[in-house]
Amino acid sequence: MAMIGRRMILAAALLATACQVARESPNASGGVGINSEDVDFVTNAYQLIMFDREECALAQHEANDPKVRALAAKMLDEANRFAAQLDPLAAAQGIRPPDILRYSLRVRLGHMRIQHGLDFDLTFVEDQIASHQEALSMHEMMVSSGGSLQLRQLAERARAVVIENLHALRALQQTRTAPAADPPK
Repeated sequence: MAMIGRRMILAAALLATACQVARESPNASGGVGINSEDVDFVTNAYQLIMFDREECALAQHEANDPKVRALAAKMLDEANRFAAQLDPLAAAQGIRPPDILRYSLRVRLGHMRIQHGLDFDLTFVEDQIASHQEALSMHEMMVSSGGSLQLRQLAERARAVVIENLHALRALQQTRTAPAADPPK
């Protein structure tokens, strides 16, 4: 009897995992010209958009530094604008983007939710640098791919915004980690 109970629990866990993976994966309906590069780009772009939306919205309430809050607001607006441009292109390609964050991004977001004050600011900036570096790589791969011309053009336009944000994030990081000046003697 205990063996049947364990098997039922294992089957339920496997079913839940399969459902989770299915919801995280995009659904390509086989539109004309669809390829794996397009699907990968749309999937990864939506993952980062969802992550940036969540983390930047959180920064509006948790960030200590007004510069961090201002940059988070700017990046949130940019994520929303990028999503608005990506939505019709993904639909035209027959790609349904994921509707929940992949596990690694959920973990990072969970970690952000327990940060407060200066710890939040430092973690947010570091995390957004990592997110923007990932986005930059993704955009550069799409631009050089054989994927959809419209997606490649969008990736090229977005690349400039990502680079600008990386510079702003690194500048904030430098002001936070610069060594204190020696006291006068």
